[in-house]
Amino acid sequence: MMRTNFHRDEEAVSAAVATVLLFGGVISIIGLMLLSLVPIIQELEGSLKRSDMQAQMEIMGHEVTLLSESGLPGDTSEVELIPVDGTLRWDRTRGGMWYSASWHEDSTFRIRGALDLDRTVEIRHPESHIEAVCFEDMRLGPDRHFMFTPNSDADYVLISPKHGLSIPLGPVMVEQSGVEYPVSIGEVLRLDANEKISSSHDLIGIEIFGEGGTVIVPPVKSNPVTGMGQNWAVPIPEGNITVELMSKDDMLVQYSINGNLNSEVVLQPSGVRYANSWSKDFTTTSDSLLEIVTDVDAQLMIIHENTGQAMILGQENNYISKHFVAPHTDGNITIFNPNEDSATLNWRNGGFSIPGNQTMTIDWPPVGIENSTTLESNQDIMVKWSKNNQGTFILPAIDTGQLTGMEFIENQTDQMVNTTSKNGDYMQKFVKNGDNGMLMLEDDGAMRCLSIDKTASGWITTNLPWDTMNGIPEGQIVKAWQEGNHPASIEITLIGENEDSNFAVLSTAWAFHISRLTYEFDTSITGLEVAWSSGAIVTNHPELNPAILVGPTDRQGPGPRFSVTVPSLHPTATSVEGSGYMNLNLELTMRESLASCTAHDVRRGWVGPYGDAIATWSSEGLESSNDWIVNPSKLDQLNDYTGWVPIPTHGPSESVWHTAGEPIQFNLQISSIDVDIAEVGS
Repeated sequence: MMRTNFHRDEEAVSAAVATVLLFGGVISIIGLMLLSLVPIIQELEGSLKRSDMQAQMEIMGHEVTLLSESGLPGDTSEVELIPVDGTLRWDRTRGGMWYSASWHEDSTFRIRGALDLDRTVEIRHPESHIEAVCFEDMRLGPDRHFMFTPNSDADYVLISPKHGLSIPLGPVMVEQSGVEYPVSIGEVLRLDANEKISSSHDLIGIEIFGEGGTVIVPPVKSNPVTGMGQNWAVPIPEGNITVELMSKDDMLVQYSINGNLNSEVVLQPSGVRYANSWSKDFTTTSDSLLEIVTDVDAQLMIIHENTGQAMILGQENNYISKHFVAPHTDGNITIFNPNEDSATLNWRNGGFSIPGNQTMTIDWPPVGIENSTTLESNQDIMVKWSKNNQGTFILPAIDTGQLTGMEFIENQTDQMVNTTSKNGDYMQKFVKNGDNGMLMLEDDGAMRCLSIDKTASGWITTNLPWDTMNGIPEGQIVKAWQEGNHPASIEITLIGENEDSNFAVLSTAWAFHISRLTYEFDTSITGLEVAWSSGAIVTNHPELNPAILVGPTDRQGPGPRFSVTVPSLHPTATSVEGSGYMNLNLELTMRESLASCTAHDVRRGWVGPYGDAIATWSSEGLESSNDWIVNPSKLDQLNDYTGWVPIPTHGPSESVWHTAGEPIQFNLQISSIDVDIAEVGS
């Protein structure tokens, strides 16, 4: 048997243990180093994600700009977005913007909270007294059809697709009682008045009562200051029609009915308080579309079967005014004086006084009046033209000067039908004397006017006359937009004092709910995004700080000129979200001119987390202004710069288009684009 002696080498053991510990330490150090590199790797990966999606969204933004600025309804474009380990989704409630334009010198208009989805909005106009503010639902977005509720006393309605900057491709789909009617531009459709009407495009319509009536027809696009215009396309019923155009200048009138185009020139008579009038009689054997174009602003009155009555719009685009252009057609005129003091009314070769809070009626036209004439009063009044004192009309409110309000001056002999809004914000009074009459068919989101009657240097809070959507899930908000329970973008009209008028249209604002298309991704930080928002491409990468990658597109100059087309993108009901290969089908559904006239103050506000960044980006040219460097924030001393200037605010960011006091040639358009996103291969 062999004997073996084992000897423990302590030094070898120590060396082995030390080697193991050293190796473990090295591994730990390497692990810590790798762990410290993870955020750097993630940030590099995040930069790759952002840069890749930025490039793709720039391509998409270019296609959107081409469609919105030069496309026609029905034009389409396709874009492919390929997310890199991120998700594409729509944000319908945190995007939007607004513009405001003031139509008179030394006047401003600011709004706040118009897109908050509740029932309040703040307005600010410190320069003069505010009488009223009016709101209108613009119905922007897919499946947000125009809804019409005819008067139940009407016998029938005539409708035709409304003309505009561009016409829809193919027929407009009109639905009533579950039946769809395709109606093309230029066609007239007769419908019953006992059921609601839904249309994929805005309509021009007339409600017919009995066998005749009179109506003042608004132009396709009116001057916001005067309410007059130069283009009409209106359906007229069969029978005897008298048309009268009233203007304050020589007129070239082109008119077409049943495809027969004619033109006439009418010269304004010389003399004090003379206006100008063109009238024409037609006899039609079927419902027809009457189209009229003039070279100067005018008002249009249509008389069917030589009867009816209608309120005359004043020269300040309000039914309460001191200045009117009266028609020359035989009839009578009723003057409403809503003041405590008597009003003195003058016209060419005549005039009379109306006691306070009373109405007076005179035969019209007076002896010696051979054309349309202007009416001038020393007090605010309302004027109604009538034939045989029979007909149907809507009585304007004396606290707003528009067709809705809360205070009215009534004629005790008139038969009134009162309607009150759901939340009691406004009323409307419908007057029906006899069985005949005509009214314009207004959509359910048309002008809702509230009295303000305040002078304030700060913000004034007023109601938004729709239901609140505050705290409601996004799906229900979209449904409320579709059903008209909350406005899907808003036009706001400010009414107040200007010179000798107490009810002048001072300013107009447009607030747009616009969906944001976002690409969401993570690095070492969560909640990062690259987004398309109202024409701008924005990001909060890398440190959640808002940054502008591509700014919103507008057209500036030469001189004090500003033009912009707002692209309003909205997803369709079948649009998907996700992280696969996404194909975007962009379809232009509507392009409309909202304003094209001279403004004296133009402002823009941005809703969402990128407002301040966009305001700063838009005003980069200020850095080269010597006046701004010497006198920062002094707009009245900024004479060497034309462009956007940011306004410090505590709410959504705001900028003013600065022109050193020169009037602005302002043009604003809106293009509604439906976006259908589908995953490639699905």
